[in-house]
This record gives sequence, structure tokens and C-alpha cells, in this order.
Amino acid sequence: MQDAKQQAKQTADRAQSKWAQMTADAAARREDIKAKIDKRADQLDAKAAAADADWAEQDAADALDYAVYVIYDAQLALLDARDARAYADERAKIAGM
Repeated sequence: MQDAKQQAKQTADRAQSKWAQMTADAAARREDIKAKIDKRADQLDAKAAAADADWAEQDAADALDYAVYVIYDAQLALLDARDARAYADERAKIAGM
């Protein structure tokens, strides 16, 4: 009877030890999977951020190109206005005004 109790206790202890080991292994696997998911999410976030940066850089370059165009256009408008004023002044002199 004593041997049976002893064997039952040893069996229960082994089962409990096995259960604790299985639980620890499962927790470790969960942590590994969670780390992989987090890493993939970070990689996707990095790719999205890089794409956003590319778009922002292109927008800035386009804005600079537009600004150069607008300045060039303003210079031409100024020259056209000066030419129109000179022509108007010349016509006024001829007309005696």
C-alpha cells in the first residue's frame, strides 16, 4: 500500500512537472510568435513611412519646380508691363499728351 502511494505520488509529481514544462514551452512559443508578428508590423510600418517620405519629397520637389515657374512667369509679366508702359508713354508723346 505504501509503495502504491509512493508510486502514485511520483506519477502525480511527474505529471505536474510535465504539465509545468508544457505550459512553459507553450508560453515561450507564444512569445516567439508575438515577437515575429511585432517585427513584421514594424517592417510594414517602416515601408509605409518610407513611401510617405517619398511622396513628401516628390511634393516638395514639385512645389519648388512650380515656384521657379511662377517666379519666371512673374519676371516675364514685369517685363511685359514695362514694355507696355514704355509703349504707352511713347504713344502719349506722339499724341502730344
